Amino acid sequence: MPLRVLQAEVTSPSNESHAPPHQSESLFYILGGIVVLAIVLIFLYVVRKRIKRPAQTMTVATNEQQEFGGHNESAEVMKMIFSSNQHSGSKEFFSGNLRTISCFDYQTLKKATRNFHPDNLLGSGGFGPVYQGKLVDERLVAVKKLALNKSQQGEKEFLVEVRTITSIQHKNLVRLLGCCLDGPQRLLVYEYMKNRSLDLFIHGNSDQFLNWSTRFQIILGVARGLQYLHEDSHPRIVHRDIKASNILLDDKFHPRIGDFGLARFFPEDQAYLSTQFAGTLGYTAPEYAIRGELSEKADIYSFGVLVLEIICCRKNTEHTLPSEMQYLPEYAWKLYENARILDIVDPKLRQHGFVEKDVMQAIHVAFLCLQPHAHLRPPMSEIVALLTFKIEMVTTPMRPAFLDQRPREDGENHPLEALSQGFTSPIYVKASD
Repeated sequence: MPLRVLQAEVTSPSNESHAPPHQSESLFYILGGIVVLAIVLIFLYVVRKRIKRPAQTMTVATNEQQEFGGHNESAEVMKMIFSSNQHSGSKEFFSGNLRTISCFDYQTLKKATRNFHPDNLLGSGGFGPVYQGKLVDERLVAVKKLALNKSQQGEKEFLVEVRTITSIQHKNLVRLLGCCLDGPQRLLVYEYMKNRSLDLFIHGNSDQFLNWSTRFQIILGVARGLQYLHEDSHPRIVHRDIKASNILLDDKFHPRIGDFGLARFFPEDQAYLSTQFAGTLGYTAPEYAIRGELSEKADIYSFGVLVLEIICCRKNTEHTLPSEMQYLPEYAWKLYENARILDIVDPKLRQHGFVEKDVMQAIHVAFLCLQPHAHLRPPMSEIVALLTFKIEMVTTPMRPAFLDQRPREDGENHPLEALSQGFTSPIYVKASD
């Protein structure tokens, strides 16, 4: 009996070994396939995470080209635009930052704007008119048609604006949806901003009243947008043309800084750049207008002028007013010295009411931004903190820097004369609005 049991135990495996071989082979292939699939998925995930986004932006999406009728020429120019960002050791500045934009053909934008009909004109800037358009998918857009001249300055501004805006993203900066490089045509396509630009509301061209809450929202939004450009963007960006017409407003009057045609990328290791003057007189910092010394402090000066304009609801320069009132920062400082600074507040704002403490804080911030020497102007992060009362005002502003732009009686061009100490070298330039 024990022998039989032992024999049964020994012969049992022998019986199993004669099972059909295809069952074990199938199990092997299934398990092997699962392992291989898992390895492939892990590999693809790792590769996808390591791919640089600039490489993605250098190729315009095929579907977008088919939808909007893009051409090979446009795609090639787009590749040149983005690949040029990676030269001269600047590759690390743009890695992971560039956003993909669409490439439109000229006929699509011509149809969207009804052949650039005058009724669709939203405004005109230094580099061309801006039109409202509606795409085939019913999206409203703003189309800037750049005016290219023989010196190719327009082409340069086009490239600067595309490179700059595709490298940044912030809720208070305008969003570029795409561009057109169809033959000689150079157009930029932005998101449409329902309330257009700030100058329409504060320069007397609109019957719509902006209360203090809305004005403060605009001031703070612009400050945060500049803080991003100066301190959070890599490399730093100087806008160079902060003014009311370049502040766009959405349907809820949230501001977005636009028009980056004059923007400059700023090296981290330099205090300022020596460059030729470009911008709008009246908003220009004296060290930049007179000596060509450009830094983020030039934008901060412009922001100070803009804050005063928003509070007063007038242009910074009005030659039709009495002489002492023509240049807004100078007039505001005279009222401040005479303890009458609230006289500068928009009469409609005084009528509807405002929080005096908040307005006084904003005016003091504006004066700090208008300090005669660049190093005395606080950085935008400090300005945001002051506006939101996160830090106390401990600095007493000095007399701001003013540039004399009053026309001579003979009507000829005249030098900008600095009215504050430290700027005694005039430059000859034609004053403009």
